[in-house]
Amino acid sequence: MSRADKQRWRSADNLQELGHLVASWLIGDLASLVGYQPNCGPDEETQHLIPVLVAVNRLGFVTDSSQPGESGFGVDGQWWEQRAAVSGLVDDPELRDRLVAAAEVAGLTVVQHDMTPRRHAEGFPVTRCTGTVHTRFGRFLPVRDLRTVWQPEIIGRRVFDKVAAAWQLTLVDPEWGRDDVLWEALAEVVRRYRLEDVERQARLRRAALSHDNLCRRYAFPDLARGAVQEWHDGKVRRAVEEAKLSGCTADDIALVTRGT
Repeated sequence: MSRADKQRWRSADNLQELGHLVASWLIGDLASLVGYQPNCGPDEETQHLIPVLVAVNRLGFVTDSSQPGESGFGVDGQWWEQRAAVSGLVDDPELRDRLVAAAEVAGLTVVQHDMTPRRHAEGFPVTRCTGTVHTRFGRFLPVRDLRTVWQPEIIGRRVFDKVAAAWQLTLVDPEWGRDDVLWEALAEVVRRYRLEDVERQARLRRAALSHDNLCRRYAFPDLARGAVQEWHDGKVRRAVEEAKLSGCTADDIALVTRGT
């Protein structure tokens, strides 16, 4: 890994910022991913998943493994099947609950672990060849394994401590070969989060620019209005940009900002 990439990974202070860096790697703005072969991008089979993976990482679900659902004959002539699956880390209780709820509504399998001392699952089968399981997602990763995936000498001890304390969350489509249900469930969680943020920023803007608020906070409210509006307009604009990147339409955004 280059020195520049190491510096960027080292710059993260929390799990959400770590997710932003994973998103940067997914879209090619970072050449190397921690725990992955240096200067290599995502596997070819996951290219069509990049938009939703970028969106959930930027939200705070830091993914470390994913695969599409597919089935067919491999180069070895054998019949291979995959379940759509994704695993990663999350330390925001609300985000975790929303991801789990969306997965359960969609009929997906949820495997989650924390660091409390108890028996953990050995993972859920996600790849098989002529009936023989080859790959599992969702195995509990103890700290010694997390050090291999999220190397503390690269990301720093502070963020690694947050990695070690986070929930390990895996979502799997139980139907072999299906490749739309899981990703749409994730995308819907992201869209809802982003629309709520647009609505929140728009309400904050309106409250900040109210006559009562300006008079209460500033000696010269008319002079302050321009700077206050500019600051809040920037917050709203960034929230709208995130919403659009997450697949929200102009009509969706107009609906949540109506009346604010």
